[in-house]
Amino acid sequence: MAMGDQRRNGRRPDTTDQTILSALAKDARTGITEIAALANVSRATAYNRIKRLTDEGVIRGYSVVTDHSKMGLGVTALVLISGSQPDWRANREILSSYPEIEYCWYVVGSADIVLLVRVANTNQLRDLILSRLQSLPGVTSTQTLTVIDEVVHRPVVEPNEEGG
Repeated sequence: MAMGDQRRNGRRPDTTDQTILSALAKDARTGITEIAALANVSRATAYNRIKRLTDEGVIRGYSVVTDHSKMGLGVTALVLISGSQPDWRANREILSSYPEIEYCWYVVGSADIVLLVRVANTNQLRDLILSRLQSLPGVTSTQTLTVIDEVVHRPVVEPNEEGG
């Protein structure tokens, strides 16, 4: 296996990569000169590192972080959905079409799907759950957890070296 293949197949970001990722996570508009200075590398090296991290899929894109309450979305909830397994493939496209759903995870455990939803108020949350989610094919139950305070939100979670 060539060195380039080894890098593309699971090479973990090193300390320099993590410095670059942290800078971009704090502000994706950070200039290459500032990133290079933070990482103690040349501009060309910083540029090449970012390109490699992007090519390898470590960096999947850049996004805007919004204040949901200022966008009129004052209610955040996790919705746990349970149901019959054969229907989940059919429901993927339906769930993807609901603009209130920020994240959708298929999981193993007491539920089959976990949704992170954001809506303006509890009336919209009720309508989403009772009118649309509970009527999906195969859904047998839902459980809703309403978020009262968002304490931690990390756009980048770095591996814990002590944990192995």
